[in-house]
Amino acid sequence: MKKLEKKYLIPGIVLLLWLGIFSFVNGNCQSFWADELASIGFIRNGLSIPEVLNTYLYRENNLPMYPMLLYVLYRIMPYGEQFLLIPSILFCMAGVILLAMTAGKLKGKRAGFIVLCMGVSSGILIWQAAWEIRCYAMVFLLSAFVLYTFIGKYLEPGKKQMIFFGIAVGLCLWTHWFACILLAFYGMADLLMVILRKISWKQLLCYVPGCLLYFPWLLASFYYKSWGLDNYWSDVPGWKNTLWTVLFYLNGNHLLWYICLLTGALLCVGALRYMRRPASEEKVRVMMAAFSVAVAGWVIGVVFVFSRYIYPEGGLFVERYFTVVQPQILLVTALGLDYILDLADRLATSAKLKSALPARVSAWVIRVAVILILASAFVTCYRDSYRAIRKPLEPYREAADYLIEEQGIWDDKSLFLGSNEFCALDGFVHYYFEKRGYEPPAHVVDSMVHSEQETRFYQNYAQLSKEQLLSYDRVYCLRIHMDVDDAMKQILDDYYVQVQTKEENGVEIWERKDRIS
Repeated sequence: MKKLEKKYLIPGIVLLLWLGIFSFVNGNCQSFWADELASIGFIRNGLSIPEVLNTYLYRENNLPMYPMLLYVLYRIMPYGEQFLLIPSILFCMAGVILLAMTAGKLKGKRAGFIVLCMGVSSGILIWQAAWEIRCYAMVFLLSAFVLYTFIGKYLEPGKKQMIFFGIAVGLCLWTHWFACILLAFYGMADLLMVILRKISWKQLLCYVPGCLLYFPWLLASFYYKSWGLDNYWSDVPGWKNTLWTVLFYLNGNHLLWYICLLTGALLCVGALRYMRRPASEEKVRVMMAAFSVAVAGWVIGVVFVFSRYIYPEGGLFVERYFTVVQPQILLVTALGLDYILDLADRLATSAKLKSALPARVSAWVIRVAVILILASAFVTCYRDSYRAIRKPLEPYREAADYLIEEQGIWDDKSLFLGSNEFCALDGFVHYYFEKRGYEPPAHVVDSMVHSEQETRFYQNYAQLSKEQLLSYDRVYCLRIHMDVDDAMKQILDDYYVQVQTKEENGVEIWERKDRIS
């Protein structure tokens, strides 16, 4: 924040505090959903760190750095969704600060404040980062850190900047698989500059420590993984999806989208014009701004080509995966708004020189328009977020509330059935029962056939005989997000009567036909 002028400092702090307080206060309005409960299931009490790493190596496709943090925090945080969200909220706030400092380096203090305003007004950042106990907030922070340090080592060359960039690369690689695509572009850019003799080959040493630690895990993960890309559910993307991804990270705001795309195009043209000019700090700033456009286009483009042409049956084009380029998208848009304000400044200067009223009025119209764009984005973001967080998404907490109040799950003749794919059932039982201070259901069985990493605590229904399954008079079936295996479903249809559907709270109740009087 030291890069911002004092006049931006207090408003910036207020906005950041608002982001943090709003996200924390409203963080428990909605239950965790399946993927978040899976995150808990992978690191729940009773698991050692080697067991957690084993699961991430064999079964889960995410990388283990965020889970290792969650592993520690889960054991010290009290019950309540908002407490586990604290790291994600802080990551988002820190990422926005780094973005503001990056814009300050490239364009000036006003641009830094604009990108800060856009960061705290990003509903996507709140929804899929601050309000998620998954890796995306960490991805946002470390991608912003990489961008900040990369620009820093070109503007202020030195060992200190190289060390910071090397640390950023090493950390970012362990957040998300798309970080590998992102950082490949950084590496290729540095390699090209070495070939052109613009920088020393020593700059490439920044990548060595991170890669030495990362690539063994990468290779082992692909070798041991028990499921592959065929399991991904995304549709084959069309060309329009590449641009819609940018719109997604601008909260669907078409005006900001147009500004981002136009600014990106102009920055690339400007970079081409500056390429033949002598070396200067201004040239580096222009080239780094254009680099932000190029790296975002690279990541989106590589994933698009892979998902559409190379391996469409296992595509990876899922919008939330592109959090790695959200910092670049916000930065380019903020630079565009600052360039618009530069136009207003030039009009105001010409008005002073010539006493031209139309120019002076035009300058203020432009300034007011930019303020209204940012204010509208802020109001829309928090209005929509406030409303949406109060609508049930996947009512796991509500299902647990019902089961606890109904109390039948603790009966010896009752069976609790749910899918433990990706350890979501583990997470549900541990968080919404044990972490809350209740005993887990008396008899818990996985309703699907999964890998051994997901049957460490609960037997799979297929491991039980038909007689054992039919020994239960009542079956509580959790039917949120996941399904029930067809064979198990057939047993329920043949020998049980459904007395409650899942529509009310996600819980089906089945009773034995021969026990109903």
